Amino acid sequence: PPAGKAQQGLKEQDRLGSLLGRGGFGSVFAATRLSDGAPVAIKRVPRKRVRHWGELPDGTSAPLEIVLLAKVSTGFPVVVQLLECLELPNNILMVLERP
Repeated sequence: PPAGKAQQGLKEQDRLGSLLGRGGFGSVFAATRLSDGAPVAIKRVPRKRVRHWGELPDGTSAPLEIVLLAKVSTGFPVVVQLLECLELPNNILMVLERP
């Protein structure tokens, strides 16, 4: 979907909270999934900071962090689950489980 629609969809699904942390590659915010009240984290990484890209099983290109999380985030209870990712023109957004 176009970036505006993707971002609007995220706003309709999650309520953004406070900044949890900031690092060299991006920022992580607390959020609440509106459908069930579950706590989630939203990581925003500026596209220009993504240095390594990989390929998802469906053949699409994605930041290597997303490719690796997609591989290990199911079946391993100690790995944070990647719930959703969105590509915007200037940012990559990852919706992650927040333990």
